[in-house]
Amino acid sequence: MERNFIGFPPNTICETSLKVQILANRDDFLAIDKPPNISSEKIIDHMRIPRKQLADLGIVSPKEIFIAEGELSGIFLVAKTKKSAAELRNLYGSQLFTFTFDLLTLPTAVGKEITCDLPIAKHFSCDKMVISHKTGKKSHTDFRLIENMGTHEHWQAITHFPRQHQIRIHAHECGMKLIGENLYASNTVDVTKKFLKTPNSKTHWSTQYLALHLSCVECNSFPKIESPLPKKFQSLSKLLQK
Repeated sequence: MERNFIGFPPNTICETSLKVQILANRDDFLAIDKPPNISSEKIIDHMRIPRKQLADLGIVSPKEIFIAEGELSGIFLVAKTKKSAAELRNLYGSQLFTFTFDLLTLPTAVGKEITCDLPIAKHFSCDKMVISHKTGKKSHTDFRLIENMGTHEHWQAITHFPRQHQIRIHAHECGMKLIGENLYASNTVDVTKKFLKTPNSKTHWSTQYLALHLSCVECNSFPKIESPLPKKFQSLSKLLQK
C-alpha cells in the first residue's frame, strides 16, 4: 500500500521525526504539505539522499519550483527531475500559476477587498524586504475578506508570482495586522504566550506561529492542488474568539 506521507528521521529536518503529507503525486512533481517553521531548502537537501520510498515515488533529482518561506505552512512543489523542474519553473516565471494564501489578522478597517501592487526589494543589510519604487520588483496581491469574527478576521491573498515575504509586507502596507508577525510589525498577538496561558490546552507550541498558510496552487497544466487549513490555524481562530 502506497504511503501518503514522506518520513524524515530525527535531527534531519528538525529535532524530532517528521511526517510530511503528500497532497499530489504526478509524473513531473510531488506536492507536499510543508509544516510551519520548516525550511524548504532542508527538505530538498534530504530528499536528495537516496531512499527507497523516494525512488518508488519517481524522484530522481528533486528541485524546488518555488522557494516556500520557512515560517509559512502549506503547499510545496518538488520537481522530480531536472527536465520537469525547468518546465515548471518556466510556467512559474511566466506567472501562469495562481497562489492562494489564508491568513488571520486583527480587526482592520480596510474594507472587504483591497489590492496592493507596491514594488518589493531586498533590504541591503538584513533578511527582510522593503518597498522601493527605485529598485523594487513588480508585485501584485489581491486581498479579500473571508470572515469577520469580531476579535479577528480571516482573509485570503491571491497572487501569480509570490516574491519573498510579499504577502506579509503587502498586508502590513495595507494596514492589516497579520497575527504572529514580528518582522514587519510589532503589535500583533503573541501567539505563543496566549497558548501557554490557556489552561489545560492540548496544543503546545515551542515557536512563534505566523498565521499564514498557502492553501491552493492552480495552473492550467495540472489539477488544482489544495491544502486544508492546519490544526494550529483553526485552533488559533477558535482561541481568539474566547
